[in-house]
Parts: sequence; structure tokens; C-alpha cells
Amino acid sequence: MLMIKKLIILIISFMFFISIPVSREVEAKGISIFVSPPVFELELKPGENYKDEIHLLNKSELALPIEARVVNFSTFGEMGSMDFDLGEEDISINPRKWIKIEKPNFILEPNESEKVKFEINLPENAEPGGHYATILFEPKLPSFYFEEKVLKTIPQVGVLYLISVKVEGLIEPETPLTVVEFNIPENLHLKRLENFLVGFVGLFTEVIAAEKQAFSIVETGHLSFTLRIQNNDIYHVKPKGKLLILTGSDKIAGETEITETTILPGKIRQFPVEFKPELPEKLEKYLPASISNFITRNLLFGNYRASLRLTTEKSTIEEDIEFFAFPWKFGLSAGFILALTLFFLIKYKKRIKSAVLIIFRGIKIKKNS
Repeated sequence: MLMIKKLIILIISFMFFISIPVSREVEAKGISIFVSPPVFELELKPGENYKDEIHLLNKSELALPIEARVVNFSTFGEMGSMDFDLGEEDISINPRKWIKIEKPNFILEPNESEKVKFEINLPENAEPGGHYATILFEPKLPSFYFEEKVLKTIPQVGVLYLISVKVEGLIEPETPLTVVEFNIPENLHLKRLENFLVGFVGLFTEVIAAEKQAFSIVETGHLSFTLRIQNNDIYHVKPKGKLLILTGSDKIAGETEITETTILPGKIRQFPVEFKPELPEKLEKYLPASISNFITRNLLFGNYRASLRLTTEKSTIEEDIEFFAFPWKFGLSAGFILALTLFFLIKYKKRIKSAVLIIFRGIKIKKNS
């Protein structure tokens, strides 16, 4: 199994294929293979049969001998890194053994397409739940395409199969999705200020540990959130939604989209969530990027609530966290400038007043003349 994993050097894009040159010579010619559709999402019952076809297009100027093979698909890590293997021998849980390709070896002529027919036969004892496989299409290039003593990198393109085996009478989990973690990363917190205020409040009231943990003070309006979701279902789910930033009076200060992401059964998936306040379109258009960035970083001040709203076909998730935005560096600079301005106004009040009077008298004389 380990040898198979090592031999599978591939790049798969579920929306499109990104080609990699196998040598400098081939790079000049260009090798590009495209598939359609890139994903089959199917709901089937044990014993059911399904037939369809894949369109494979060779956009290069080379005739490519193609070998198609089926491997099981899974993910590892919380960022959804792809994993491929041959799976268990038990056919009831091995989707690789369910998919048969009518013509797994063929030659794809330059700028021509091929219809690759396949058939899926679920066994009667197919285990309910989500099962995932991939058909990999690999060019079998002759040795003269590669330079000597150069690592041979072979481009592959894959088609993903998301197969949900449905059986009547299954009891669905009460909470198919669980929020494992939703917070603002520690590196964005003003920890010293948080600890000081929590300790100060603790002199007068009893502060429990949970409240200490929930108390967040941040400096910048450019925020990243840690969001980790666990799929407790036996089928894959695809949550999507929004993160709303609300003021203390529940007015929307901004929002960011959370794109639809697939979570396989039993897996925890991390969602990168970034928030940046938006300026009015006209202001954004004419301001230099550096000034615009400075303003948005210091735009939030006061108490806010980050409201998470995720939906799937079966469930909805809503969870909130509160934080206080305190751009102290900007506030300190603004306060210093204001204090300096007041100091000069008070100290040189008479001189400023005299100068203003002279200016106005000059303007009046000019108008009368």
C-alpha cells in the first residue's frame, strides 16, 4: 500500500486540471489534459447499478497513451489534504472495487477528446454511508521524453466520486455538525490588557475561568478566526455561510463569506476565515492602498460580536463570540496630536487670535476696494 502511495505522483483539481511539464523539451510543447465532469456526486442503494461517461480532452500537440485506474479517496489533516490508496479487501466498504472502466487504456490524439465509459455496481452488502474514490488518468510517456538524471514528474488528472450509500430506516445523528473551535487566535489578542482588566474586575467580583477565556481584546480590524468543524454523520456534508461582525446595537459592521467546503464522515475540517472592514466604494477607489489599509486596520473601536451562521441540507449552525476592538496605537497617536494642538492653541491664543483678525480685515478691505 505504501509503495502504491509513493508511486502515485499527481495533481488533481476538482474544477480544472493544472498541467506540469515532464521535462524542458515537453515544456515547450505543453501537455494539458482536461476532464468533464470533474466530480460525480451520487446517491445509490445497495445492489444498484449506475452507468455514465467522462469526457477527456487532450489540449497538447502530443499523442498521449493514457492509462486509467481507480483508487480510493480520503483526506488527512484538518486542511483536507488528499490521500489515495487501494483500500481494504472487503468489497462492502471498498468503492474502488465497485467502479469498472470499459476501456482503461487508449491513445488520446492531439487536440482530440475521448469518451471514457464506466459502470458502478454496488454489492448487496454495501455498507451505508459515504464512500469515495477517484479515477486517475495518467499519460504513459516514453523514456525519450525525459532528460537524463532529471526527476520524472508525470502529470495526472482525476475524477472524484462522492458515493452516498442510502439505506432506509437509518437513524440520523442529532448534531451532524459540531463546532470544535471558534475563536480569535491568541496572537491577535492584547493579552497584557486582557489580564490587567480581568485581574482588576476580579478584585470586586468573582470571575470564573470560562469568562476569562471568552474575554477578548484585539488591536486591529483585520481579523482572522479559527474555525474547526467536525462531521459526526456517516455521509459527507458541505457547509457554507457567513460570518457577520455586529456592533453592540446589532448593526452589521461587516461580513465575510464562508465558501462551501466538503467534510468527509468523521473528519474535522479547518475553515480559513478572514475579515477586513470595507470602505465606501468611492473612497476605496481614490485612496492609495497604504492609506486605505491603515484606515481599515483602525476602523473598529468598541464592543463587537462575531456571529457565525453555517447551513447544510440537514442542519444549521449559529454561534457567537464577543470581542472588544481597541486600536491603541492609533488612539495614542491621535491623542498626542490632539494634546499638542490644544497646547499650542492655549499657549499662543492671543497671537493666533490677532493673526486671524488681521487675515479677516485684509479680506474685508479687499472686498470693499
